[in-house]
Parts: sequence; structure tokens; C-alpha cells
Amino acid sequence: MTTSTESADDRINGLSDRIGRLRRRASAGSLDRWLLVAGAVLIPLGIVLIVLGWANAAHTTLVYEQDDYIISGGILGLAVVVAGGFAYFAYWQTVRIREARAQAVSLARAIGRIEALLAAGAAGEITGIDAVEESYVATANGTIYHRRDCTVVVGRDDLSEVELSITTLSACRICTPPDRE
Repeated sequence: MTTSTESADDRINGLSDRIGRLRRRASAGSLDRWLLVAGAVLIPLGIVLIVLGWANAAHTTLVYEQDDYIISGGILGLAVVVAGGFAYFAYWQTVRIREARAQAVSLARAIGRIEALLAAGAAGEITGIDAVEESYVATANGTIYHRRDCTVVVGRDDLSEVELSITTLSACRICTPPDRE
């Protein structure tokens, strides 16, 4: 009897999860597209209204007719351009916020993996970073020693090991920490 109750609860929870994903999938991405389309339509429309208002005001000598064209074409066109600019700005902010949220999720996952590795290292499952001793190398005719992963010497074949206690070479300023000098 309990197995049928648990399976019914599982089915209800599964259905709830699927409905939640369906709602998110249906609404995701539609707002930013509408903002982009609104900005793409409103800005050129406003510019056209401004040009039409100016052209009609320029072809009449009567001031009261010019005022009508300036109000209907110029000010209305300017308002439409500003509204289109706000729509583009809202689109940009929406995309920026979505990217920031995705980066935050990715960063949280990476931190979780680092924490898991550190916890495993503390438990003795992996060797610690301190257990690996850094080795330094130098070129045959060089006067500076480098770490093996230094960008100056990476990929070179003519490297030789350097013993820090007996070397007279100076440390690389790029790859060697100041306390090693």
C-alpha cells in the first residue's frame, strides 16, 4: 500500500517539475526578442516622423501649419525615437543580466568542484599541491632561471635543471615569486 502512495507522490512531483520547466521554457527569450523588435521598429519610425514633419513644415509659409507639423512630426517622432532607445536599452540589460546569471551558476559549480577536491585532498585521497616541489630550469646560455611552465621557456628543448641552493643565476621576474629571489 505504501509503494502506490510513494509512486503517486513521485508522479505528482515529476509532473510538477515538468510543468515548471515548460513554463520557464515558454517564457524564456520572448521578452528580449520583443524588446529588440520594438527598438528596431520604433527608432526608424521616429526618424521617419521627424523627417516628414520637417519636410511638411518646410513647404509651407504659414506659421500655424508649421506648428502642427512640428508638433505631430518632430515631437512625436522624437518621443518614438526615445521609446525605441529605451527598448534597445532594456534588451541590452536583459541579455546582460542573463549572461551574469549564467556566469554566476558556472562560477558556483566551479567553486563546488574546487571545494570537493580540497575536501578529498584533506581526507588524503589526493596528494596536496605542497607535496609537489617546484623545479626550475635554465637555457644553456641563459642568466635567468625559470619555472617549467614559464611562457619564456615553454616548448624549448635546450633546458637544464637548476638547483636553487647552488646556482648563481637570477630569478625570472615573470614566473618566479619575489620571495624566491
